[in-house]
Amino acid sequence: MTPARFVLAALIGTLAAFAVRAQPASAPDADKKQALAEFIVAYRLADTWPQMTAKIARDSLPRLEDAAHADLDHDTFATPELAAAAHARVPALLAQGRRDLQDALQRFDADEFAAYTAYEIYAKYFETAEIRQISAFFDSPTGRKLSALGPTIVAESRRPANGDPLEKHFDANERAEIVAFWRSPLGAKMNATAEQIREDMHAHFIERSEPSLQAVARQLASRAEAGEPAASTPKR
Repeated sequence: MTPARFVLAALIGTLAAFAVRAQPASAPDADKKQALAEFIVAYRLADTWPQMTAKIARDSLPRLEDAAHADLDHDTFATPELAAAAHARVPALLAQGRRDLQDALQRFDADEFAAYTAYEIYAKYFETAEIRQISAFFDSPTGRKLSALGPTIVAESRRPANGDPLEKHFDANERAEIVAFWRSPLGAKMNATAEQIREDMHAHFIERSEPSLQAVARQLASRAEAGEPAASTPKR
């Protein structure tokens, strides 16, 4: 694997993830809290939540459908046939339900999620000095550029015919900085935790989205009960 490809593989895994599965630990001290506050800004943690809402809404469809059916089960129908008809309408309403859930998730406080990710999760897996090293890199001109282009790089990496996205967007000196960071012990540590990072942040968001999901499920059940037709899917 070439250095650029090695770094790209590490980058893709880490740009998609911002939290790690953590064991209980003591609260960070004042110095670590200050480092984490700087890390939130440098690593653009508040940008993570809006980027994940579409995936969370999609992944929540089975739960949304189950919740809508459960809501209907608690309703009173004049006949069993009317109840069956309402349940049968639910699948056709799920596309609208997903859009409604995503819209609700977009209104969540991204800063709150950023703080949780930093203070409750990253703090348990990275030492204060490591947090400062991460911040220093991602607050550098090359690091800021890498962070800003993260979604583009991930998307382009899925189209190999377009060539290496790092070579496309970064000059030789910038690529050398990126390679040095991702091949450092700290870069290797970030890459090694990437899968857990992705899974645990997603799990936290799923948990936090439960009240919104239940509210959307109630709306779906009401539409199904009223016999409302499924809305057409808008182009996005």
